[in-house]
Amino acid sequence: MREDMAKVIVERPRIPAFKVRKGRDRSIEDLPFREGMRRGHALHGDRKELNENLAPLRRFLESQVGRPWNKVYAEISAHLRVDSAVQKHVRDHLRDFVAIKPRRINQGWRPTGMDDLWWQRLYVHPVTGLLCRTDRLPEERARRRRIASRPKKPVDRIAVTDVLEFRRIKGIWYEVELAAMPDAVYKSYQEIQTRPLRQYDRRSPTIEVEVTVCRLVTPAVHDVVSGGMIAVGPLIDKPSYWYAHRRAYPDRRYGISKRTLSRRELREHDLKND
Repeated sequence: MREDMAKVIVERPRIPAFKVRKGRDRSIEDLPFREGMRRGHALHGDRKELNENLAPLRRFLESQVGRPWNKVYAEISAHLRVDSAVQKHVRDHLRDFVAIKPRRINQGWRPTGMDDLWWQRLYVHPVTGLLCRTDRLPEERARRRRIASRPKKPVDRIAVTDVLEFRRIKGIWYEVELAAMPDAVYKSYQEIQTRPLRQYDRRSPTIEVEVTVCRLVTPAVHDVVSGGMIAVGPLIDKPSYWYAHRRAYPDRRYGISKRTLSRRELREHDLKND
């Protein structure tokens, strides 16, 4: 094991200050009256930062497969001390890769012999004490075969260009022409709303408050895919409402025309109607 494993995992290399001009970059009048020793390096680069790159530790543990775990742990303990906070932090990450006391967990509803394995990549054999790989167990291989044999989710949308897509609508493939949604325009209104006097209290009395609400005034657009009207934005200009709208329409596009694909086009793109 490398003697500087703790520094490789926890510390990043020093950030160079290539674009910093030597000397004062501000006039004397603009400089602060008092400034800490670390602030100048933090603002102008040339400093170290903490990191957590666990790839070297994972590669070292995987290279020790087949060796007794006691010898591997003794080698790790020789380079990572417990009295050092940084080195002890690296030792704590050993359980993220090695199941020292592996236990099969039965969920109760699964039959005997189909217990869930541990999630670590490596484990210590309870009889021999050797460091072994989890993916070589018969249970893990069977689980991967079951995952590979699962039917894949059918593709209902294929991008052709920036403005053309192939979409399967009710089992039939169409060529859909897309257009960007217009910008959402909002207008402020003064409204009176009823709110509880004490928030999070169901028995709180209510009061009427005059608030300013920004409501959508841009008309909706017609989407040929869904066959209905789509709002170009949330009805109220709020961050939470915009979050839900962007999840529903991430690319902010809608279909303006569609046509059924011909048999030749279906054969060319290896598609088939239901």
